Amino acid sequence: MTVVARWLAHGALLLSGLVLVGLGAAPAAAQSAAERTESPEVEKLVTAAIALRAQSRDLDALETLKKAAEIEPGSVRVQVHLSNVYQALGEWLAADQYLRLALAQTNHPYVVRHRQALDEARSVIEDNIGMVEVDGQPAGAEVRLNGRLVGTLPLAAPVPVTVGSYTLEVKLAGHYSAVRPIAVAGHSFLRESVRLERLPTDELSTRTFPIGVGPGPGHDATLDRPVERSWLTWTLAGLGAATGVTAIGAVVYREVHANRWNDDSRCLAVGQTRAELCGGERDKVESADGLALATGVAAGLFTAGALLNAFVFTEPSTPRTGLAGCSLSPQGASCFGSF
Repeated sequence: MTVVARWLAHGALLLSGLVLVGLGAAPAAAQSAAERTESPEVEKLVTAAIALRAQSRDLDALETLKKAAEIEPGSVRVQVHLSNVYQALGEWLAADQYLRLALAQTNHPYVVRHRQALDEARSVIEDNIGMVEVDGQPAGAEVRLNGRLVGTLPLAAPVPVTVGSYTLEVKLAGHYSAVRPIAVAGHSFLRESVRLERLPTDELSTRTFPIGVGPGPGHDATLDRPVERSWLTWTLAGLGAATGVTAIGAVVYREVHANRWNDDSRCLAVGQTRAELCGGERDKVESADGLALATGVAAGLFTAGALLNAFVFTEPSTPRTGLAGCSLSPQGASCFGSF
């Protein structure tokens, strides 16, 4: 959170507390007769909500005020306190909505009496809200902010949003989508113009789709075909052949050096043992034994895998009959299939 954002948040909480004191400190008996229009049940709920807010239990206070609003939805006092608690929770759009409802009744005694506190609350709310207007073409294109649909072109009115960064996305089938980042500041009016271009005709004509299904995004007619696994069979077979050749080479290498180890003319002499004269040949024989064993086992496993994939796991391809799909082009429509 930036320094400015933290200052605004602390300022909002402070002002929320001041409004709470200004709106709830006076007992019901001190209110004028014109202000005491709520039913006893609503008065009880508002008093309880004020007490909960004093204990920093804003969520409980919100639920209590919602119950009061269900009983008397047109109560200015309930609307003001709802705006106040939404402001404390950082839900600026809801706070703005309820405060506007209350201030629309400019001559109401409650509004007149607390006008200064309400104007201060409105100023803080406006510091945290901006307006976004999107115009352009074609008509009917969806307009989204951070993935949330806010309307279609042309928008009926600017969209109020809280201060922050957003991803603006405008899209319509058959057109390129427009995606761009935007930043909304308090008291700002951001206007964005977007014009989507149609997809090329040749690109549309290459898209095929089953009968009854349009060329919507994400559809691929190839998903309906059986999965081909012949590449795996050939890969395993190739690995089996390579390791088999390596195993054979290791066996030949072993025999050469084993013959040298057993050659008495090379590896026997007066006063010296066979190991002293030809110890290197024995080491090569042992290394070749290990390599031949390992590659021989690997060759067997790869070959077995290739055979299993070829004859057990691969589904036999059966010819399909009937209409498979259609393709659109500037010259018309063509369909394909097997019969």
